[in-house]
Amino acid sequence: MMDKNYKAANYTVEIELAKSPDDVFNHVIDLSKWWPEEFEGESIKLNTEFVFRTGDTHYSKNKVIEFVPNKKIVWLTTESIRKTDNYDWTGTKFIFELIPRGDNTLLKFTYDGVVLENESDRLVQICDMTIKEIFYKFIT
Repeated sequence: MMDKNYKAANYTVEIELAKSPDDVFNHVIDLSKWWPEEFEGESIKLNTEFVFRTGDTHYSKNKVIEFVPNKKIVWLTTESIRKTDNYDWTGTKFIFELIPRGDNTLLKFTYDGVVLENESDRLVQICDMTIKEIFYKFIT
């Protein structure tokens, strides 16, 4: 049941990289080195679980629910809380798809879940920054 302050959100950001799908995939699954929050656990095979934290204000537990080497990885948020406003995005999927483009690879990242009604623009900014800046700098 969705809280009245939440709305469904589906946002995709793409970047093309001069790398093989294998190289991009191996960088994607190495979350501890590029995802902005603190990371613990494992994200390198199906059904593994991991936690993201930002101090004691942001927490999410996630499970790898789809794992197709060099093609796709999906994780599902199974528990979450942002303590500053009790925002909970449990049930959200984070989808990484890799599409070969000649010698390059298109990385397509999709956030598929919920946001607070007033945070759609923030979601776009965070997804764009995470993929186009943080991940891009990590892989290049």
